[in-house]
Amino acid sequence: MIIKNPQNSTKITGNEGAIIYDLLNPQHVKNGIRYSLAYVNLPHGKSTLSHIMKTSEVYYILEGEGVLHINNEFNHVKVGDTIFVFPGSKQHIDNVGSGDLKFLCIVDPAWKKDDETIL
Repeated sequence: MIIKNPQNSTKITGNEGAIIYDLLNPQHVKNGIRYSLAYVNLPHGKSTLSHIMKTSEVYYILEGEGVLHINNEFNHVKVGDTIFVFPGSKQHIDNVGSGDLKFLCIVDPAWKKDDETIL
């Protein structure tokens, strides 16, 4: 059994202000999984950097409101929404709520720097 939480995970602070906790990733935790799981806290009024992943991503919104931009589409997302992003999609999320936007992000296969292109 492996139990992870933000306090015992690798913390990454993005240039845009997002705080990312790398909860499960086979690169750092020998857990036999092929995906990675991150917990993201995006402060009020901020946006993630526009990027393209070679892999698929799933967002699960825990708290707050956002606008998720995927290629030429955008949708309002809220607590409880689950969004699948196809590999090769240009994407970013804006925090449009009154507080922090908190979400889980699953990347399959697991996130690697070489699989992500920041635009």
